[in-house]
Amino acid sequence: MTMNRPVFDDCLTAQLQSMGKIQTHGALLIADQNDVIVAASSNVSDWLGLTTHDLLGRPWMALFPELHPPSSLANSPLHGVSSVHLHTVAIRGRRLVMARHRARNQVIIEFENPSDTELISSDRGAILAACFSQLTRVETEQQAAESLLQFIALVTGYDRVMLLQFMPDWHGKVTAQITKPGIQGYLHQHFPANDIPENARMLYRKKLQRLIADAQATAADILSAQSDPIDLTFAELRAVHPAHIQYMHNMGIRSAFSVSIIVGGELWGLVTCHNLEPKGLSFADRQLCEHLASATGLHMSGLKRLCRANERHEHLLMRRQLKQDILANGVTTGLIQRQMAEARRIFEADGVWISYRHEHYSDGDVPSAADRRALLDWLVSQQAGPIFSCNQITDALSANDNLVKLASGVLYIEVSDQDFIVLLRKEIRETLEWAGSPADDVSADTHAGLSPRTSFAAWVEQARGQAKPWSQVDLEAADQLRKITLELTDYITLEHQTLTDPLTGLGNRNMLNRALEQSLVVDAYVGMLLIDMDHFKPVNDKYGHATGDKALVELARRMKSLLREGDVLVRLGGDEFAIVMPNINRPDDTETLGHRLLNALTAQLALDNGETIQLTASIGAAVYPLHAKDAKALMHHADMAMYAVKHESRNGFKLYTASA
Repeated sequence: MTMNRPVFDDCLTAQLQSMGKIQTHGALLIADQNDVIVAASSNVSDWLGLTTHDLLGRPWMALFPELHPPSSLANSPLHGVSSVHLHTVAIRGRRLVMARHRARNQVIIEFENPSDTELISSDRGAILAACFSQLTRVETEQQAAESLLQFIALVTGYDRVMLLQFMPDWHGKVTAQITKPGIQGYLHQHFPANDIPENARMLYRKKLQRLIADAQATAADILSAQSDPIDLTFAELRAVHPAHIQYMHNMGIRSAFSVSIIVGGELWGLVTCHNLEPKGLSFADRQLCEHLASATGLHMSGLKRLCRANERHEHLLMRRQLKQDILANGVTTGLIQRQMAEARRIFEADGVWISYRHEHYSDGDVPSAADRRALLDWLVSQQAGPIFSCNQITDALSANDNLVKLASGVLYIEVSDQDFIVLLRKEIRETLEWAGSPADDVSADTHAGLSPRTSFAAWVEQARGQAKPWSQVDLEAADQLRKITLELTDYITLEHQTLTDPLTGLGNRNMLNRALEQSLVVDAYVGMLLIDMDHFKPVNDKYGHATGDKALVELARRMKSLLREGDVLVRLGGDEFAIVMPNINRPDDTETLGHRLLNALTAQLALDNGETIQLTASIGAAVYPLHAKDAKALMHHADMAMYAVKHESRNGFKLYTASA
């Protein structure tokens, strides 16, 4: 027989489930798969009247003939929360509560005294029913967790009951509390992440409730017939690391009880209960609290899934609208501005910056161009893939106050080598009130490397350079946005080749047909202008086609500068152009534009050789539905008006009339 003695490693790294000790408000037996006892707590004789020598190596049920368990008790699956099966038993004339559960290939059997204060079965049923009823009325995860807090405070009766929510970096924040009169509270205060290190959080994820009945009681060793460490992850009586006992002493509490809140498979937080004096809690009441927490966690998981589904739906609608806009109108400055504003809203960003075909666009609060360049250089240096996010300013940029203020949170979406989308979140300047300064001193009685804090007096920290974190839905949506943007970019590239005049970059005749098809379905005036440059052939003959092409490019630029965003300018071929003006207010708008075009086109052109030339143009126009009922007739009548100008004197504008 050996003592399953623990090695007191650093509390940050110790195998806390294998400490080899139990709390002495109960006794423990461990049996193998054949129900033979292989380990027992050193205090077992105080509870069962049998020594460890009497117990080890013997079938556990044979030792207690008072139980007379039916075969179904020994062989059937265990039931209850965490597969714990409870019995009230009488052993050697003593009434005890026995809890047993399976842990891998072992059975753990624990004994405790019944509690004089435990709830009766009807009270537990009423509390469960009230909890379920309350959950149907809450709408947020926080409301559900606060409801759980109230019920656990009712069941336990502890001096201080707190709702501790874990933040993204795993430090905890007390978001709600219930305290008895005269008991100090920690509402809205923060606890450092190392107060509950990862190895402890792992146990909280597995064992959903945990009682420390008296921090000053001496723990009992586990005596074992085997040398391997015993896994007490799911044991009710498992003792805790000396560093945690010292932590409780420093906090001024003798008893603690905690219940885990698991949301979507993750540890959301704890309901943690403190009592200034030793205080037990019965097996059944602890299980009731676990039932309450499990039901609440499931409801919170449902609320979280619903919230994420709504977020995903909003992102989906944004992507659909983006696709529809691009397919209908192409990529225009107005479309980019609209979509940036929508992306800011959906992603809850304060600013957005887009690079598309070497042009830069921004919306909302964004840094200056020079600061954006510094940010982009840093993002490119990360080489973290096409999607990169952070919610804290990097040390490399922390000296730039403008970036700290406007770009502490960054979601970078790389579309291509040159095209990207950057969503920005501002710094949240937050005053954090911590529950005590994280002291570095180590208690003389503490064998762990982690130092339990000696002070819990509030101290204040100004958090800088941090932004609201990007959610998993944000990152998923960013990836989907990248994919659809790539698809649309490829589509636009192919369509651009089909619809664009390669010389001027304007639309071609295919674009004209599409513009007319889309414009004439709206119940509004649509103007069409045809422009033919007068005597352009001599320019090519005298100066060469290269010079003539440059002249056409300049003429196209001048015309484009006079148009509204929705107007469509195309080159039909040679020196002929056409303009579609959708949604004009009155037919005379075409005449106004026609005369402005004449002024622009007749201005002198400077040639590469230093000479200047002056050209003229003949422009004809027609208006739908005033002059035509379909696209073919509209174009024909605009053409007739243009040739009327040519026939008269050239260098002019004419709006179609029946006599034109």
